[in-house]
Amino acid sequence: MARQNFIGLVVSQGKMDKTIKVRVMQKVFDKRFQKEFLKKKNFLVHDESNICREGDLIRIEATRPLSARKFFAVAEIKKNKGQQFAKYQAEAKTRVKSDEAAERSIFLKKRAANDLLVQRSLHSDLDAVQSLRKKDNLTSEEIERIEKLKEKYGIATWDEDMKNKELFQSDITYLASKLRSIEDDLSLNKLIHDILAHPEKQSYKDICSAMKITDKTAKNIRKNLIRKYLKQADSEVLEKLRTEF
Repeated sequence: MARQNFIGLVVSQGKMDKTIKVRVMQKVFDKRFQKEFLKKKNFLVHDESNICREGDLIRIEATRPLSARKFFAVAEIKKNKGQQFAKYQAEAKTRVKSDEAAERSIFLKKRAANDLLVQRSLHSDLDAVQSLRKKDNLTSEEIERIEKLKEKYGIATWDEDMKNKELFQSDITYLASKLRSIEDDLSLNKLIHDILAHPEKQSYKDICSAMKITDKTAKNIRKNLIRKYLKQADSEVLEKLRTEF
């Protein structure tokens, strides 16, 4: 007696070992409506070599019971569409990674240029304040320059007679310390990026060992742990890492 055979589409694969889900479409005659309808039915099918992929059109054949719900096995692959889709998917992931790398490189260049511009602007303003502090009689242009600086940095502690220069200087000193903090953060972020880009180096492995970082650690958590390690490290270790990376 011939075994049952069906042609179906693989709709699920990889969730169970040597088992796939195949959807079979069959025509069923409805006596009430006197009309044929397509009815879908899913089968759990044995795939010994795990070669089928989602999207493959295959022929399945009845076999001895292999489990409580599995009574069919793969007999033939009619169309290998799933393999082609997997190939296209892998190529798409590669292209997406390359595009993301290019966009990240452009973003980092723009950010570095913007940071440099901000630093130059702050340095210029600090130099202007230092020169203005040394003068007793200010011209209208210099007063206008001071007003612009007050408006730019939100400084409201300098009185109308412009005699209380120490308060203004304290705000500028705060801005200078803030600038140094920004520079330190930028330098630290660059070092973290360089460390993550060279996982083959021994220093990276030592940091991972010290902070208990594994291959399963998420990228953002790995980055935060490396940042924590660098903030706790002394200046000699940081200088050595900057030289190495």
